[in-house]
Amino acid sequence: MPELELTRTPEDRNVYALDGVGRLWLKGWLSKGATVEARDRSYEISRRGLFAPVTEATDAAGTTIGTFRGRTIKRGGTLTWAGKEYTLRPASLFKERYALTSGDQELATIDGKGWGKRPVAIAVDDATPIDPGLLLFAAFVVRGLAEDASSAAGGASAAATG
Repeated sequence: MPELELTRTPEDRNVYALDGVGRLWLKGWLSKGATVEARDRSYEISRRGLFAPVTEATDAAGTTIGTFRGRTIKRGGTLTWAGKEYTLRPASLFKERYALTSGDQELATIDGKGWGKRPVAIAVDDATPIDPGLLLFAAFVVRGLAEDASSAAGGASAAATG
């Protein structure tokens, strides 16, 4: 499986590139939204919701292309892209690692961290072509799930020591 990393570009701290796939521009300090450029297409991504996050991607015409609905109790959730349903399911007990699946087929494994120099690592199956927009959307979603888990762990730690 080829390994890809979403990596911060040296020219702009808010721009991340996924080699051979596209770029992601964060909007604002809290990174609740982004613009994705995947080959010749661009999408606007927005994230909302506290307990059950919803992330949407729209194309230049404003049509919703992708949606992710997180689960409230379990990690992961349902991701829809261009009318097709996928699942982001936990692939590790101790890390924010998720498998992007279509039915029984695992398309990619995505490891998420906070917004650092390398916030997301992706292993993809060479045999299965994945839409570049879908891959960048899933990377944004997983990074958000990792951030949520980190915030929850920090809150639990503060509550335990307080």
